[in-house]
Amino acid sequence: MMRVTVWFPRIGLATVVAALLCVVVPAFAGEPSDKGPQAPTSTASERADEEASTRFRRGLERFEEGDYTLALVEFERAYQLAPNYKALYNIALVNMQLGRYAAAYHAFSRYLHDGGTNISEARRREVQRSLDSLTLRTATVELSTNVAAAEVSLDGKTVDPAQLGGPMLLDAGEHVLRGTAPGYAPATRTVVLAGADHATVRLILALLAPAHPLSPTTEGPARTLFWPGFVATGALAAGAIVGGAVTLDARSSLSNLQNTPGSNPTERANDANRANVASVISDVCTGLAIVVGGVSIYLSLRPSSSPVRASVGIGPGHVSFAGTF
Repeated sequence: MMRVTVWFPRIGLATVVAALLCVVVPAFAGEPSDKGPQAPTSTASERADEEASTRFRRGLERFEEGDYTLALVEFERAYQLAPNYKALYNIALVNMQLGRYAAAYHAFSRYLHDGGTNISEARRREVQRSLDSLTLRTATVELSTNVAAAEVSLDGKTVDPAQLGGPMLLDAGEHVLRGTAPGYAPATRTVVLAGADHATVRLILALLAPAHPLSPTTEGPARTLFWPGFVATGALAAGAIVGGAVTLDARSSLSNLQNTPGSNPTERANDANRANVASVISDVCTGLAIVVGGVSIYLSLRPSSSPVRASVGIGPGHVSFAGTF
């Protein structure tokens, strides 16, 4: 025989079952008719009463088997079908067996409120003693958030927004509180409550940075390759190479003539002039290649909202640039 030792030291399981039977079964039982045979008709209310009575008896069977969870489900469904304050007493007792002290407190409190003067003084004192004991197994929490539209959950179950800001009765122990809202980072708090504690918890949700598509400034400034300048740089570099080769050839020929006895002075003068001209051309092309290449790199790397429009012209003795930079 199991004994409910926490709340009612002198009440065993059999006594609890008997109390359940005597308190609620009469409430669901139909009254005999004294008007003689009746037509086999039933209203929706009568059918609800019949189902409520069936579910209540089924709840008693589950309770006797020790399956308190299913017993509570049947008792609560019976109360939904045919609300009767007496059923709240049974619901409270089963919640106590399951360790759901806050739910038991609510059920006992509503039982006293709804029953009013119909509850005997002895039963009222008994229930009040249970309520006094339950205050040592429960705690109150005032829960709020910094976001009005936030959805708050308690141990994974959504909290009714109407309960936010006011005291919530919870079982003593550890609880996980979580708040979420669109555009905000979730906030989670774990609280450990002792019996009769009163705590205030405010969940602070941090605003997330808005997600914007990348703009040209975030992707980096637009750049356009100044290809005419690089083409001109290549041509000038090639000219410098050719000029250097001509210079080397002319100087080699001049050296041979100078080392040859009886060489023609006119040939020596021509080779000297050819070497000097080629050397000048090579130097000029090299210098221009460096300048044009530097300008081309600058124009290619310079941020610009529109492509650079420019052209390069190379002619005898000159290099020209035209366009907008």
